[in-house]
Amino acid sequence: MLRSLRLASLFGLLLVNTGCGERAPTSLPPIGKGDYRAVIEHLRQSIPEQMRKNHVPGLSLALIDGQELVWAEGFGLADEALHMRVTPTTAFRAGSLSKLFTASATLQLVEQQRLSLDAPLSRTLPEFRVRSRFHADARSANDAITLRRLLSHQAGLPSEFLPRLRTDDPLKYLPQKASGLWLNNPPGTQMAYSNLGFALLGAAIERSSGQPFETRLQQHLLQPLAMEHSSFVGNSELQPYRARGYLQGQPSSDEEIRDLPAGGLWTTPRDVGQFVQMLFAQGRFDGRQLLSQQSVAEMFRQQNRANALDFDCPIGLAWYLGPCGDPRIGPQLQQWQHSGSTGDFAAQLSVLPEPQLAVVVMANADTAEALVSEVATQALRLMLQAQGNQLVCPRDCAPSLPPLAAAAAPSPHDRQRLAGLYASPLGVIRLKDQRHQLFAELGGKRVELLRDSQGWLRAQKKLLGLWSLDLGLLEQLQLDVISVAGKEVLAVRRHGQTLPLGERIDPGPIPADWQASVGRYRLISPNEREPLLDGLTLRIDQGLLLAQGRRKGETLGEFVVQPLDDAHALLAGSALGAGNTLTRHSDGLRVLGYRFVRSPDQDAGLQL
Repeated sequence: MLRSLRLASLFGLLLVNTGCGERAPTSLPPIGKGDYRAVIEHLRQSIPEQMRKNHVPGLSLALIDGQELVWAEGFGLADEALHMRVTPTTAFRAGSLSKLFTASATLQLVEQQRLSLDAPLSRTLPEFRVRSRFHADARSANDAITLRRLLSHQAGLPSEFLPRLRTDDPLKYLPQKASGLWLNNPPGTQMAYSNLGFALLGAAIERSSGQPFETRLQQHLLQPLAMEHSSFVGNSELQPYRARGYLQGQPSSDEEIRDLPAGGLWTTPRDVGQFVQMLFAQGRFDGRQLLSQQSVAEMFRQQNRANALDFDCPIGLAWYLGPCGDPRIGPQLQQWQHSGSTGDFAAQLSVLPEPQLAVVVMANADTAEALVSEVATQALRLMLQAQGNQLVCPRDCAPSLPPLAAAAAPSPHDRQRLAGLYASPLGVIRLKDQRHQLFAELGGKRVELLRDSQGWLRAQKKLLGLWSLDLGLLEQLQLDVISVAGKEVLAVRRHGQTLPLGERIDPGPIPADWQASVGRYRLISPNEREPLLDGLTLRIDQGLLLAQGRRKGETLGEFVVQPLDDAHALLAGSALGAGNTLTRHSDGLRVLGYRFVRSPDQDAGLQL
């Protein structure tokens, strides 16, 4: 998962359900040099209580120090109905940790000159083509989609191709099916997280190697790394050592995943630890060179240094080269990491490359994402002490925020500048200048924003300015609107790092054809299991065209639609999912491979 999305989710959760959400970091005991026993004992004591508070049935972790597996252990239940306990050999869905293995397999083929990092994807997958409003012709658009940009989420592709996401469709058919998608943004200018991009990399691995993705990964990466409980194939019922995932306390349906290279890996923290040991050894494991030193170095070289819109989130080839909104372990300490989430599972891999320390944490619930991140941070800090390093910042490396008591309402000019509508991954965030105060509004709830003594906007402990309210960690987020790359970006600052949260969108003319498209739509997708959306609503509010998705009767976030012409419109903004192109047709709307037609029960009351 992308860290800016996690920040957006945190902001939204706390704004809508004030006082809840992510907890303050746990205090850690002092650890003597070499005393890994004390590290293990502390984690054994603290993890079960954290699992209970977060309603997580099962968790597993592994600690790695250079070429040594320090500890691997399981906690809780892999399957509540069967009372099956988690052990070090219990496999979990790794989610987007899968991308790290797809990147490694890609680099192996680059070394063999079967693929080239800077060659167009179309050289390997000629049936995949893109449409672009950023290029003069189709050829230049397709040539801009390189493997390097796919590996660093800079290819400008949409985040998903939606039809049949949760199926076992062969990967080889995806390039043809997804061909013709519109680019979301200009390639090479912005990091925009894309599962589709990594699925296409998997198809390129199959095509260039002549082997199915699973076979290739098993023979050239997983088996050489002795990852005995790891595979990209199947669901939890395929192997008895796989955990069951949980959603809202109930077992998940555990559907197959089409985009295996992006999120399909089943593995254990111990197995992932052996992958990390290979990277610590410059690509060598058990006497065999699996990746060249040059490939390992390229994987961890920052690829987005020139992208102003990425703010404080550096990325290499698949790896995040900074905490990207998570706590820093040390002020000058390099920190590589990646998280993974499939909804019913969560995982975190955090690495300190200089002391060669790593932690892998995996859990089996939709409530586990913050927990696995916090446990990984705690464990790394404890391990640093065990290596003989004094913790410069035992809890958080970010400087303390100034007290809100000294904060003041923004000036009239400041409020006027800030007021507006901002498109974010959560939906529409509104900053409103009312009664000489500035409010942030999302999902029907709002808080007042004040300027602190550092010049950042902060939420105060009042709802609607009337009564006291505990905002929890929302008070620790600083906000402001920053002009960058020709955009007005609502940025959030946390743990001393600044990341984009939303982009200002001003009302514009809505063509008559799009005005006539206002209404309710239903999904037409034969044989679709568990669609991401099953309905869509378009409405006009305060001069803006808004789209809101539906799934199983539940309304999802609302997003601004910006018409380009009579037939095409964009989901506004520059965050995850923004830039997607909606196309009008005589029978309805198309977006990311989904086809929507008007619902028979749609009514004209949707235009306000």
